[in-house]
Amino acid sequence: MMRERAVFLDRDNTIIANDGYLGDPTQVKLLPGAGVTLASLRRIGYRIIVVSNQSGVARGLFGVADVEAVNEEMGRQLRQQAGAHIDANYFCPFHPEAVVPSYRGDHEWRKPRPGMLKQAAADFNLDLSQCWLIGDQPRDIAAGAAMGCRTILLRDLSVNSGTASSASPDEPVIQPNFVVKSLADAARIIVREGSHVIRESMTVPAVKNAVEPAASTVAGAGEPAMSEVVVPASSPPPVQALPRDDASMSGSGPGSTAPTTSHLLLEEIARHFRQLQRRTQGTDFSFWSLLAMILQIIVVLFLAMALWNGLAAGTYLQTTDKSWWFDRTSAELGALEWLLAALVVQVAVLGMYLLHRHE
Repeated sequence: MMRERAVFLDRDNTIIANDGYLGDPTQVKLLPGAGVTLASLRRIGYRIIVVSNQSGVARGLFGVADVEAVNEEMGRQLRQQAGAHIDANYFCPFHPEAVVPSYRGDHEWRKPRPGMLKQAAADFNLDLSQCWLIGDQPRDIAAGAAMGCRTILLRDLSVNSGTASSASPDEPVIQPNFVVKSLADAARIIVREGSHVIRESMTVPAVKNAVEPAASTVAGAGEPAMSEVVVPASSPPPVQALPRDDASMSGSGPGSTAPTTSHLLLEEIARHFRQLQRRTQGTDFSFWSLLAMILQIIVVLFLAMALWNGLAAGTYLQTTDKSWWFDRTSAELGALEWLLAALVVQVAVLGMYLLHRHE
């Protein structure tokens, strides 16, 4: 079974703006170009997986349900803006200095530890060497590097990171593979670095839940079921399972407008596609031209042999002695055989041409 690729993303100040601890879904605001950027990455074959520390739960500022509500609102805005879909939200509510006792501890899912990435790799059968991690903090880069992912650090001075996402002095500082100013710039790097496999990655990954929910509740009449997660102190943090939303793959939502950076990203992806197509067409044209020329020469030779045998049977053999090395009947049969051979080769050439055009 072929292993999949993914782009891991931190949530706060990577996809949405956050100047503190965000537990109110009404305060969710996407960063410029986030929707179109994530939709574009998913269309070229990457799973979109969010991995975030949510120590506000451990600090007693809000609960797990509030984190889910924020994630749900973020997903809704992404779908509305550009038809973007997040495959899974992983978050860690633990903290070593938690006010809530059940969430006190340095859990393996808390970045810079790579526990969330390990779990996602198991849930989605990921090849982590082909995955990327995008985040705005050193802890994000450390988690991605620990699992062999290529990493991109967002460093945009226009975003106020606040105290909630500031790096701790004891956190490891790992140099990222790239440093950029925006999520759109990060996506351009992923497209550029992975351009040699874009053509094989055009199949959009199917939407699926990361794990089976422990319990389900119906949000309302006609609404999809959402997972209701309770986090014991000794168990790993939850993965928020997202409902299937086929409409999210259909493109931009009505009335949505894409920022300038989003248009630039789409142009970059389209340019790579055109370059790959031109290179492929150039290679295929040379090969098929040579093959067609060789086979057509064979067809002409077969037709010439058929003509020679036909002329020999119709004219030359009528005036020769019976001691000639072959008679009229054999000449006629020879002409028919050469003609059939030419027809078979010509049909084969046409069939191969049609198959090539179909591909």
